[in-house]
Amino acid sequence: MELKDKRVTVIGYGKTGEACIKTLIKLGAKVKLSEKKRELNLPDGIEVELGGHTEEFVLDSDLIILSPGVRWDEPVLEKARSKGIEVISEIELAYRLTDVPIIAITGTNGKTTTTSLTAHILSTEKDVKLVGNIGIPFIGEVLDSKPEYFVLEVSSFQLQGTKLFRPKIGVLLNIASDHLNWHNSMEDYIEAKKKLFINQREEDILIYNRDDRNVVEAVAIARSRRISFSFNNDSDIYTDGNHIRFKYPEFSEISIPLKGIRLTGRHNLANIMCASMIGLLCGISLENLVGAIESFTPYPHTLERFLECDGLTFIDDSKATNPHATISALRSIPDNKVIIMGGQDKGMNFEELVDELKGSNVRHICLIGETKVKLEELFLRNGIRNFSVHNSLEEAVMTAIDSAQKGDYILFSPACASFDMFKNYADRGEKFKEIVYKWKDSRDNKV
Repeated sequence: MELKDKRVTVIGYGKTGEACIKTLIKLGAKVKLSEKKRELNLPDGIEVELGGHTEEFVLDSDLIILSPGVRWDEPVLEKARSKGIEVISEIELAYRLTDVPIIAITGTNGKTTTTSLTAHILSTEKDVKLVGNIGIPFIGEVLDSKPEYFVLEVSSFQLQGTKLFRPKIGVLLNIASDHLNWHNSMEDYIEAKKKLFINQREEDILIYNRDDRNVVEAVAIARSRRISFSFNNDSDIYTDGNHIRFKYPEFSEISIPLKGIRLTGRHNLANIMCASMIGLLCGISLENLVGAIESFTPYPHTLERFLECDGLTFIDDSKATNPHATISALRSIPDNKVIIMGGQDKGMNFEELVDELKGSNVRHICLIGETKVKLEELFLRNGIRNFSVHNSLEEAVMTAIDSAQKGDYILFSPACASFDMFKNYADRGEKFKEIVYKWKDSRDNKV
């Protein structure tokens, strides 16, 4: 892709925008930055507008690159496309600048765990780079890295701005209601996810969830070689509860024992199935594959059991930013529990979560955040009375502890985004831990 002397405008700064700018400068582009913030420390040698995205500035471009936090349907971008100016995401730009095979993983939930586990498995025998939505901009690695594989976590925001993107192996874990304050509808959200495989050819591979109706319907148009995973034995990859097994012809004699793994919960079995299949397809030995799965440490803020105290087990699942993720968390803990949930409203449907709460041994529910009123009304309409509403996370944690009995789990699984009260899900999870440890210290001092 020839970018020398091309006028390239990056929309949105942040970590990804910064990586785009550095790469574009190396390629000799005439780089511009449009950012809504009014104050930034920026590198020299680029043309900048702060405080908004004006037509005069943005439309004076040969190419426009979007950071993940910028909406695809911004009016100035619609105008740019109508004038024939190409608008793409950072993922698309990175794809055009590398010939390294890409393993791309997406889904409403489980992306980070599956991507990290896949890279962990492959790194036992291969040179791999972990990039993407996991916090390492893909564009920042393509010029200086030549691994055997890029292992890429990719979100619907990033996929929406792709055109030619074609991973060698794609994984579609699940599709559930999420980001509907960003995508105009569930249909638009699914269309963005389809861009994972829309350009794949017969020689490429798509691993997909046969238990997810939205996924099955979406992948029906795929031209790539499809490999299904499921909790039923009618798929190419499945589990019998003790082993992961394969009906895929090349690996039908292989089974992977589940004893000794650190990842817990049914949803993580799906993540392990996908990562295992990728490992086998890439030639990883069974010994190294099993060893990598057993040694893999769960990602922070994802069903993270961080403290047992006074007969209570505390779990930080702050990364659960949608109802589907919280449903998975509830199903992974069959014992009695108290749950703290709520946060920023992304326009999601909570009906399925309500049904799950009614049958999941939930002793009490503590509601916080922007969605607390919406959830309170929904609970009352559905006959749920064992809940309380709180103005702060600390207040909710104290109520959760008071409501719990010895042997219970206290689960922080918000089912919502974090930006109403916190910087991000990680900040939210750390605040939860701080409150719990503060309670523990005060309790210990009284003993």
